Amino acid sequence: MSTSIARRPRRALVALLSALTVAALAGCTSAGSATSAGGSVSGVASGGVASRGAPSQGKSASAPDRSVVTTGTLDLVATDPVRTADAIATIVAGSGGRVQARDEHPTRPASADLTVRIPSAAFDSTLAAIEHRASVRTVTVHSSDVTAQVTDYGVRIATLRTSIARLQTLLAKATDTTALVEIESSLTTRETDLEQLLAQQKDLTDQVSYATLAITLEAPAIVRPGPPSTFLSGLLAGIAALVLTGAAIAVLLGVLLPWVVALGALALVGWWVARLVRRRARASAAPGA
Repeated sequence: MSTSIARRPRRALVALLSALTVAALAGCTSAGSATSAGGSVSGVASGGVASRGAPSQGKSASAPDRSVVTTGTLDLVATDPVRTADAIATIVAGSGGRVQARDEHPTRPASADLTVRIPSAAFDSTLAAIEHRASVRTVTVHSSDVTAQVTDYGVRIATLRTSIARLQTLLAKATDTTALVEIESSLTTRETDLEQLLAQQKDLTDQVSYATLAITLEAPAIVRPGPPSTFLSGLLAGIAALVLTGAAIAVLLGVLLPWVVALGALALVGWWVARLVRRRARASAAPGA
């Protein structure tokens, strides 16, 4: 009789735990349906993520803004890349952004590479200010709409928090050892999943709030002109090549001239010594010497 009474609380707790799992799954399903139908879950799903853009035409003013991740690359030519990099860092800091990575090569030809994070709301104006600091070679900007991903994170986080709260309530009321172990295991799993989702949501929040811009600065000497495309450009290229070749030959002659003079002087001394030896030999071989 006592064994039957002891098993009842355990069975009741296991049954309640199963009902809780079913309810959580049902909550996820209903939340996903509400999201696809454009329900009120969008407000919870935003999770505090900053977003850009204005509501589309035909939607009410209360409709949430789209969450957009912006990335770009900027290739610049500057007379002094290192100094220009300093100026760009100042512009970025003034907009509320930060320099995430910086690599400089001050020796000739000088160059610099920067990766900056710029507040999304100030990205366009900051990009324009940076472009005025040097000559622009290429610029590319990409935008990715991550509103659905933001919404998914918000719904999953809200569902996990509800499930954790219910498990904590069950844990406080549980008296059976086996039930306690099962509840604690489920609670640990859900808390781990929640921490991972919160970290992912935080990373996505940062990507939406701050645009990422990779900047390359090069000195004019690094910029290689393309091949000549017209007769005039070809003629000028040929003249330039001829001048460079003549200059190279003149430099080579200047390098060789001291050696030629020195070798000529040694040859002259050797010739004079050989002539003197021959004269003495002839004098000694003459009759009556």
